[in-house]
Amino acid sequence: MTLEQVFFVSQSIAAAAVVASILYLAREVRQSERVQRATMQQGRADRASNASLTIASAELARIWQKALSPQPDLNREEFAQWALICRAAFLSGEDSYLQHKAGLLDEAAWSSYVAGVRFYMASPGMRAMWKVSSKQFGADFRDFGDSILANVAIGCPADSYVAWQEQLKSETRR
Repeated sequence: MTLEQVFFVSQSIAAAAVVASILYLAREVRQSERVQRATMQQGRADRASNASLTIASAELARIWQKALSPQPDLNREEFAQWALICRAAFLSGEDSYLQHKAGLLDEAAWSSYVAGVRFYMASPGMRAMWKVSSKQFGADFRDFGDSILANVAIGCPADSYVAWQEQLKSETRR
């Protein structure tokens, strides 16, 4: 084998190594993106779960139920609790909105979030709190929240307790 042939063989091997490295790097980048999305989704799920468990405490559950009722009648202390519950929910929502806008939240997770927002924004108490506190958030998220209000009819969420009891009776009859 001549020196020229050795050179061409070594260049061919080097080119193949570069292609293999690029393919490996592309695979690793895709895997890293999947892991990042999974981590973001897990963080959202943890945040929502922790918020739900916090609101499940006797005092906050009472405030939550009272504020979402058809005729919310909160005193000043209860209003402060409600305002902070809503602030936490809105901050979490803004984070989900910004993650989606940055392409870090997939469509399934985004659709789930929007369905929840539409459900709770039917409540007069939640709608009123959004109107009172929306100026605390960025313009894009504020526009998103306002568009939800404009497109969701005012009403109260279904009485989950009554619906649960009906489903329980249906299941026990089986």
